[in-house]
Amino acid sequence: MLINQNTEINFNKLRPCNHAIAFARVSKQEQAEGASLDAQINKITEYCNNHNFNIIQEVRLKESSTRGGRKEFHNMLEFVKKQKNKTAIVVYCVDRFQRSFKESSEIKDLLEKDIIELHFWKDSLVLTKNSSASDMTRWNMGILAAQMYVDALRDNVKRSMEYNWTDGKMQGKAPTGYLNTLDSNNKKTVIIDPDMGPLVKKMFEEYATGLYSLKDMVVWARTHGLKSKFSKKTLCRAAIHAILQNPFYCGTMLIKGNYIKHIYEPLIDEDLFNTVQERLSGKTKIHTKTEYGSMDFALRGLFRCGKCGCTMSPELHTKKSGKQYAYLKCSHMHGNCDQKPINEQLVFQQIENELVGAFKFSDKALNALKSSVREYIKNETGLNRMHKQQLQTRLTNTKNRLDSAVNCLLDGVITKEVYETKKHQLEAEIDEIEKELAKCSNDFDEIGKIIEDIVEIAGNIGNLIRSSKIDQKRALLKLILSNSTIIDKKAWISLKKPFDLLKNTNGCTSWLGQLDSNQY
Repeated sequence: MLINQNTEINFNKLRPCNHAIAFARVSKQEQAEGASLDAQINKITEYCNNHNFNIIQEVRLKESSTRGGRKEFHNMLEFVKKQKNKTAIVVYCVDRFQRSFKESSEIKDLLEKDIIELHFWKDSLVLTKNSSASDMTRWNMGILAAQMYVDALRDNVKRSMEYNWTDGKMQGKAPTGYLNTLDSNNKKTVIIDPDMGPLVKKMFEEYATGLYSLKDMVVWARTHGLKSKFSKKTLCRAAIHAILQNPFYCGTMLIKGNYIKHIYEPLIDEDLFNTVQERLSGKTKIHTKTEYGSMDFALRGLFRCGKCGCTMSPELHTKKSGKQYAYLKCSHMHGNCDQKPINEQLVFQQIENELVGAFKFSDKALNALKSSVREYIKNETGLNRMHKQQLQTRLTNTKNRLDSAVNCLLDGVITKEVYETKKHQLEAEIDEIEKELAKCSNDFDEIGKIIEDIVEIAGNIGNLIRSSKIDQKRALLKLILSNSTIIDKKAWISLKKPFDLLKNTNGCTSWLGQLDSNQY
């Protein structure tokens, strides 16, 4: 085809972009009080000056990028949409902009409409409407690495909570009939409420007689003044039903489908509790023994009942031959449900059939992702070390202040009443700092290695699912499964981002189509 030299050819040119938003974010107050926000803005301002961008707005956020609705972030996007000209959003690096994929759809839409450009200073990455698949992949991998890192830190906190649960310590607020308080060593503990505790015990005893319905117990609670410790109102039918089903009162905590003996004084004995369960269900006893509490199951907490929404809890079934099988069954926390138990191996087979072959990563793509993860862990290690040093300094200073208060008391500079007030304030501050320190991981190399192992799922998902290592199976499935359910004998599998995107695009071949390995 001959083209006239005067014919205008459309090369999908981009709209000009002359002004920018300087975007900086920190997630912790300690970072906000330091130089982190200013340091980001300084680098962004220098970048904008070099590229002739006029900064029309500075956005300084002190928010988590993974929790909450990110109201200020979305206000910024709405501001951009109202501009007559295209706007460059200039950010220090990808993880300062987002650490999850939940905003990606809206951002991609703005890029496609040529409303924005994204400029990431540290990553030397610019995204526009015409960005290559390689650049879009670098953005996706930056978000993925950030999300994996956040998940690893979250696991640290969960391990701390599980450690306390293993010791029989409660996390959170105690139920009606108990009080959260401090012991003689100023440590958190749980005691029986002297006012409501005896009434809760009496309610168990009255209901166990079989002479009262739940409706009758509502009247009984109103007559005797039994009230909720949370709302301070008379207990309704649902609240009474929940109390009568709670094994905490007989010495056992129900944690993620497992029963764990707690360290606090029981309000009733197990015989009374089991009698009440028989009365509630007509036939079913609730087992309060901890025979499964110390065991681990690969699918524990990963599936919900598709009929009532309760967690599918694991349990062992022993055949006459002595061979044991793991089953998943509905926990019935919302009442009776006709969901039947399902053999764990059947669920594994369905997971394997669903996922094997769905992800097809090339060696080049795997190496690029692992390289990105290594760089991210290296950067976050430095930030974590700096944050930990700040906390250690605060802890030392606070302890020194406590010692000084003791000296002031001994020297007669302050009264005992002033000392006690200051002592409680400083000990509370020390407790909070030590909790924050516990969240700081000391072994980022191990986290990086775990993440690198995880990205090998592309070529090894079948072997991992068939593996005899429960912790390896669980790490894999926890990473990729989200809101999965079981209905009768069928497991309905839902994947977390970005694995759902990879599956829908037939694996990494199309996702990383134009990846240039020299970039990494």
